[in-house]
Amino acid sequence: MSESADTAMDAHPWRTEMRSLVSGANLVVLLLAIAAGVWGTFTTLADAAGDGFGGNLALAAPGIYAGWCMLEMAWKRGSSIGHVLMRMVTACFIAPAFVSIPIGIVQAIAVAFPAVRQTIAESEAQNGGFHYWWSEGIVAQLFLVPMAGYVIGMCIPLSVVLIIVMPVLSIRAPKIAAAGSHLERVDGRARPSATAFVFVGLGATTLGIVLWVFGDGGSILEFPEGVARSLDTLSHGDFSLEVLWPLGVVLVVAGVLSMISGCIPVLVARGRAADAEAPRATD
Repeated sequence: MSESADTAMDAHPWRTEMRSLVSGANLVVLLLAIAAGVWGTFTTLADAAGDGFGGNLALAAPGIYAGWCMLEMAWKRGSSIGHVLMRMVTACFIAPAFVSIPIGIVQAIAVAFPAVRQTIAESEAQNGGFHYWWSEGIVAQLFLVPMAGYVIGMCIPLSVVLIIVMPVLSIRAPKIAAAGSHLERVDGRARPSATAFVFVGLGATTLGIVLWVFGDGGSILEFPEGVARSLDTLSHGDFSLEVLWPLGVVLVVAGVLSMISGCIPVLVARGRAADAEAPRATD
């Protein structure tokens, strides 16, 4: 890339970032996410009981695209911590809108047709007068689905950056992960391992908390009983998030220990720096 091109990119970093969201593989994922969300929206018309899978895509599609945009930073070459932070902003606040707004527009156009409203009414009548997706009314649904998809889409990139992106960068490019933090105080030979311990531990802890919460897990004191219950459930061929909460406990404990291992060199380095500065202060 020429010097003039580099200067142009530096002059308009946000414009370059916005273009990257809708180019290459990101554009393909965007179109697929919109298509999946639109298809999921149409499946809700006749899904009065709410037991179909398609409707979930209308809510998950913005998060899928936003999460992918954030995930891209794990392997993107030439990135810096500034690029990661910039992508976190765009992935959380802008990328979900690229999917949720088109889904909302298509949804609004669809319900403008009498045949579509008739399908909703017939499905509701066949389900005892209740429609899982459209029970709040058409106007409310036109607001709820895009908004809920957008909110979910904001949360997914945060999980991706904590669980995947930063742990991967801490191993693949520790200088990027450690930039601007106290990890830079650590001696050059120990810095890569300390950085990996901190961010891999953070990712493991975050994932563990997710599994712990969504698995309806109990306290650590219930861990032995939870392991036995999970193994019994799996032995019968059943599976649900509930069987994962003991794994969540293990990940949280291992993650915290990993972060402590990574922070010890930082504290040692800070102590040495303070000892070195003390004589200068007395002088």
